[in-house]
Amino acid sequence: MPSSPYLPAIACTGDRTRRRGAFCLCLALVATPVAVLLFLNLKPLWLHVEPLEGSAFFLVATLFGLTLALAPVVAVFSWLLALWFGVESVYSPRQRTTPLVDRIIVGAGIVAWFLPALGFLASAVHALFSGRVHFVQPARDYLRAVDPIAYWQGVGFLFITAGVFAWLAWRYWQGKLRRRPETV
Repeated sequence: MPSSPYLPAIACTGDRTRRRGAFCLCLALVATPVAVLLFLNLKPLWLHVEPLEGSAFFLVATLFGLTLALAPVVAVFSWLLALWFGVESVYSPRQRTTPLVDRIIVGAGIVAWFLPALGFLASAVHALFSGRVHFVQPARDYLRAVDPIAYWQGVGFLFITAGVFAWLAWRYWQGKLRRRPETV
C-alpha cells in the first residue's frame, strides 16, 4: 500500500493500521446513511427512473440497482474492517499511546466478536422457556409438545452453534487480552 502523505515512511505498523481503521470508519459513516436513505426512499427514487425509455432506462436502472446492491455491502464491510484494523492497531507498536481510545476499540471488538454467540445462546434459552424453536430459513417451527425430537435437535443446534462462535471469538481474543498494547 502506498505510504500516506500524512504519515512518515518510518511510521509504526500500529500507526498505519490505525490510519486504515480510521479510513474504514469514515467510509462506514458515509456508506451507512447512504444505504439507509436509498432504501427508505426507494419508491420515490424509482419513480424518477421508471418513465425513462430505451438505453437511458437501462443505464439508470442498472446504476440504481448497483447502488442498491453495493451500498449496504460497503457499509457492513467498512464497519467490520474499521473494527478489525482498530483492534489490530491496539496490539501493534505505535508512536504514542491512547489508552481511552484503545479501551473503547477493544470493548467494541469484544462485543462484536462475542455477539453471534450471545445471539444463538439467547435463542436457545428462549426456546427452552417457550417450548418452541423457530428457524427463519427455511421457515420452520418445532414445538416441544408436538415434535419433541426435532425440538431438542433444534435446541441442541442452537447451543452448539453458540459454543462454536464463542470458542472462535475466544481463540481470537485469548492471545490479545493477556498482553498490553505496544508502544515504541
